[in-house]
Amino acid sequence: MAAMWSPIIALLLLLLPLVPSSSSAITLPLHGNVYPVGHYYVTLQIGKPLKHYFLDIHTGSNLTWLECQHPHLGCQHCTQGHKHSYYSPKLSNLKVGCQHMYCVALRKDLPGINPQCPIKEPHQCHYKIRYLDGTTEGVLSLDKISVGGKENNIALGCGYNQHPRKPSPVHGILGLGMGTVGFVPQLKLQKMISKNIIGHCLGKDGGGYLFFGDKQFGSEGITWAPMRRYELFYSPGQAKLHLDGQPEPIYKHGVNAVFDSGSTYTYIPARIYNPFVHTVRHMIGSSHREVHDHDLPHCWKFKSIDEVKRLFKPLSLQFDNKIAMHIPAMNYLIHTRSNNWCLAILNGTHVGEDRRILIGDATMRDMLVIYDNQDGRLGWVHQQECTRPHPASRL
Repeated sequence: MAAMWSPIIALLLLLLPLVPSSSSAITLPLHGNVYPVGHYYVTLQIGKPLKHYFLDIHTGSNLTWLECQHPHLGCQHCTQGHKHSYYSPKLSNLKVGCQHMYCVALRKDLPGINPQCPIKEPHQCHYKIRYLDGTTEGVLSLDKISVGGKENNIALGCGYNQHPRKPSPVHGILGLGMGTVGFVPQLKLQKMISKNIIGHCLGKDGGGYLFFGDKQFGSEGITWAPMRRYELFYSPGQAKLHLDGQPEPIYKHGVNAVFDSGSTYTYIPARIYNPFVHTVRHMIGSSHREVHDHDLPHCWKFKSIDEVKRLFKPLSLQFDNKIAMHIPAMNYLIHTRSNNWCLAILNGTHVGEDRRILIGDATMRDMLVIYDNQDGRLGWVHQQECTRPHPASRL
């Protein structure tokens, strides 16, 4: 999805300090962007001795894992570019038995994960996870992590087999999903934070911040929606896509929507996507030639950003109880290096997502999104910019 960052830039990112954290919350700076990097990620220290790793923040995945040099299996299909910094746990770290609470959680709770307990290795918890763009396979590990000035042991994956193998600026995934094995539930269980609340603000031009715990921030204007139970994904329920305030949706039936910060773009099923693209083409007119730009299939050239803003109208996702997420044009468009303006909403059916809307990073840029697992609600509000949160009222 993105070219590797240079070693010099990567080293500078490692030296950036953590945002100061309160006693009840942890706040971390984000690096990366939607385009061209394709990830928003944090830097965490993991292992014995502690080493720095880049982890893609992923609210659609429960397990935290790193590309790993397994003591016996090696790294069978790992991405190229950071071999020197593969996670290399000791064999003793990998003795997480099949009856361990976190292995049981993987088997019981998490869709898309298939933990296995081989007869010859009952002391190891094997897993295989499928994502939109591939799979990862590994075993559970218990190891030290340092976050927000606090240290403790957590369960994470030693991912020794990735498909497809392709360059990436990150070493693994920070699992921020709802399951027991999720990163934040583990922090709360070990009293490193007081509440299971997650929030992120993804900078439009890159960067931003991520927090966990009982965070203080400006709450004015936040839209709250009840958190619906949908396969352990963060969902405000069914949504209908509307264009420019039109009373009739683009597709008349609602579709379950989920927030997924591990998805670079937003994905909608073909039955919504096709009429959406047709409407956009009609909206901008036939005088602008449509082009293809790498993974982005619907792109156009324009004379100025003012022309873009004039032609592309806002969208909204309409939920139950008259709750809405308003999406400005800049939150569903990407300006590429080829000077094309491309739709950042893609056809979910092409990647096996035909039953739901995945609200990805592109749509959530310059938006504070809050996953309040304590009170079972989701919140969002647009921001002028995603810098450090301003202390204000507490959740």
